[in-house]
Amino acid sequence: MWLWTTAVTVLSVSLALFLHRRDPLPIYGIYRRPGKFFFFKYWIFRFILYLRKRQTKKNAGFGFFNKPAEEMDKAQELSDSPKAFDAVFFHAVTQDGFYVIAGSERRKHNIVNGLFYVVVPGLGLLCSHKIPDTVLFDAKDDTFGAEGILAQPLEPMKKWKLSYSGEMWLHINPTKQYRVMFNGVWTSNMPIFNFDTDLNPHLVASAIANESWTPSYFRMLKKAHQSHYEQMGQMEATLAVETETYKLSNMAAFRDHSFGRERDWNLMHRYVFHMLFLEDGTRAAVGAICQPSTCSVLQTGYVYMPSGEMCTLEWCDFKLYQHGECGNPPKDYAFRFKAGERVFCVQVAVERESVHYVGWRWEARMVERFVTYRVDGVRGRGVSEWHYHSSRGRPLSASNQDPAWFSEVMSEYYTQKL
Repeated sequence: MWLWTTAVTVLSVSLALFLHRRDPLPIYGIYRRPGKFFFFKYWIFRFILYLRKRQTKKNAGFGFFNKPAEEMDKAQELSDSPKAFDAVFFHAVTQDGFYVIAGSERRKHNIVNGLFYVVVPGLGLLCSHKIPDTVLFDAKDDTFGAEGILAQPLEPMKKWKLSYSGEMWLHINPTKQYRVMFNGVWTSNMPIFNFDTDLNPHLVASAIANESWTPSYFRMLKKAHQSHYEQMGQMEATLAVETETYKLSNMAAFRDHSFGRERDWNLMHRYVFHMLFLEDGTRAAVGAICQPSTCSVLQTGYVYMPSGEMCTLEWCDFKLYQHGECGNPPKDYAFRFKAGERVFCVQVAVERESVHYVGWRWEARMVERFVTYRVDGVRGRGVSEWHYHSSRGRPLSASNQDPAWFSEVMSEYYTQKL
């Protein structure tokens, strides 16, 4: 009898100590760490993810929506929210140093948050005429682009046309203006990576289990949901800078498409994405996201092996709070990640960077970076994007990168257009 009494006493004391144990404080008050109920919440959410993936496959739909892929790869109908959005993003590189970045985020009132960058070896980084501002007006309905930027789907999930026509300024000397024309065709026969269904369930469940579960948390999780998918491919393009014309063949390329009820940049604290194209044919996208209202620590990513096999990111030791939390991203750093059966060691060196702002009141500060990679001795190039909330990330010191000078102008634009 005394054995049972002792066992019950020990279990009772252990349970009391467990329930009264304090959860660790978030790092910097933002990045949450596993608490005492992490294990239980983790397995509950793993089961939820399993059921949702089964349902998605059963319905033969695409991600969170029960629609065919062809319906997803075009301009979406904007919701009734003032912050409704529908966005596409492209970038392409050559191993001899050409870079192209283009983005178009459709908003209400025929407004687009649009940007276009080109790096030309021997000349430098060229920026579309309004950068660091990205608000463009008079976009046509169901069109990705305005004021010289245009992205058009030609064949769902296989082919897009990308073009730009207009003035661009030289980043190292903004007084120098160049007339630029770009015409490219992006193509792919590679599989889509859909964030709704293809993210590693361990990483997603871990991110959700880190957070405090309350009714308001799950309401926010549903409200903030966005559909997002990515695809690697290649691009053939012609670039004209004044009288100089460049033929860009077989560029390694990336594109994504995001849409949802609304995109509120005030919810996002930080994120960093690395897109890599290596000389041996390996391609990868690795991200770290901190959106405190939903997931303060979330890792995302995948690798396309040279054989064509796609492997999902299993873990990554890149921690947001260890890299540029004050607003100044490092320019020479390294991290490791695992995908498939392999651990990749990535060295990053930044060649060029520029800043632009998006959001209703420029809440999001984007540091767009043009980088070289070395992964386990193999060279490569690609893009890295660092996002900061403007109230937290300290702007770069260059006067042309400071949002203050265009805030008055943009306030006038909004007054006239909305």
